[in-house]
Amino acid sequence: MVVNCDIGERGVNHPTDLKLMTLISTANIACGGHAGDRESVDAFCALADKNNVTVSAHLSYPDKENFGRISMKIDPERLADSLSEQYELMPPAVKRIKFHGALYNDAVAEGRLASFLTEWMKRNAVNEVIAPNDSALAAAARNAGIKVEAEGFAERRYIWDPRTRQLTLMPRRYPEASIKNLKEAVEQSVRMVRSGEVTAFVETGGEWIERLCPIVVETVCIHSDSVIAVDLAELLRKC
Repeated sequence: MVVNCDIGERGVNHPTDLKLMTLISTANIACGGHAGDRESVDAFCALADKNNVTVSAHLSYPDKENFGRISMKIDPERLADSLSEQYELMPPAVKRIKFHGALYNDAVAEGRLASFLTEWMKRNAVNEVIAPNDSALAAAARNAGIKVEAEGFAERRYIWDPRTRQLTLMPRRYPEASIKNLKEAVEQSVRMVRSGEVTAFVETGGEWIERLCPIVVETVCIHSDSVIAVDLAELLRKC
């Protein structure tokens, strides 16, 4: 199974991050928008090279205070400048992007933002982006000739919106948003990749009901700060 991991968000010597770099396929390295700096980018790029791990730039709203997890009303020019500053920390050969947190989630449904990010990627010669298969960002990127690697999340739960007919990640404000049970996270990952299905939650009458939804997944994400990250990476590596 192709496993990617959002990483480099806790300095250069975090033991979980160092172990994960020996287990994953792709490292999405934080570039200073929500976390990370020149030192951590250089360190994790070196670890990726040592462990034959593919690298992508993990770019965010410029919001370290909130770890990039809150949507921002930001001038487009300022956002473009911030994304460029973040991207410049990566080696020039890195042409793969994954957006982070609220920026990632906002680009799932917001067509204008998806088009803006796609134009920014084109200007910077980005040729691949990691994104949900049915997102506005994926559609805009494909239309621009940018390859999309369809992503699913191993240890996050999904919401199904019957109005938009889209899957989104359950917001972290809900206690159920993260999967902490190792067996459940492995089963979700395997089902997404092999069967093209995921259990999502639909809000009906103030209650959550479960629904099996279609999903296309080529790479499965693990967050490095998940409590089951290392064990999950070790198991998915064998799938």
